[in-house]
Amino acid sequence: MYDFSKREKSILIFGITFVILFFGFQFGVAPVFEKKETLKRILNEKQAALEEMVKLQQQFMAVSNNFDTKIQVLTNREKDFSLFSFLDSQAQKSGVKENVEYMKPFTKKLEKSLYTLATVKIQLKEVYLKELIDFLYHIETSKNGVTITSLSLTKTGKEKVKLDAVIETETLLLKGKA
Repeated sequence: MYDFSKREKSILIFGITFVILFFGFQFGVAPVFEKKETLKRILNEKQAALEEMVKLQQQFMAVSNNFDTKIQVLTNREKDFSLFSFLDSQAQKSGVKENVEYMKPFTKKLEKSLYTLATVKIQLKEVYLKELIDFLYHIETSKNGVTITSLSLTKTGKEKVKLDAVIETETLLLKGKA
């Protein structure tokens, strides 16, 4: 066949060795490292998803427990409870009844639920801060499940020591109660 010199044989052996190592690395070792990196990335994504699911589960449990508490409050509430009359009596107790500009009741039937959402928007004119705080305290600490969802305050009066307030409250009622 061919008669190669020692130098040519060395170059040929080096070339063949290089080609074998190159293709061996490209088709043998490199895919293993790429697969390892892909698996690490997938593992990190799955761990992040798991952490998110655990966080959502904790939030769900907190909301679920809160809902169970609300149901307990609603079942213990007086049978003839009305949000409007409750707020009216709290305004009387707190001394802000004469400051009530208006009270607007609103109800919304909740789909696929035994409950109706009752809302009352109250506007108070020129009320002192102490009386307003007393009124809000009576609402929030009652055992009737009434919550304040919105509060807007504006300073008023000649010396700016009184407040105008718009308060939105809500509670759940059994559908037959609305």
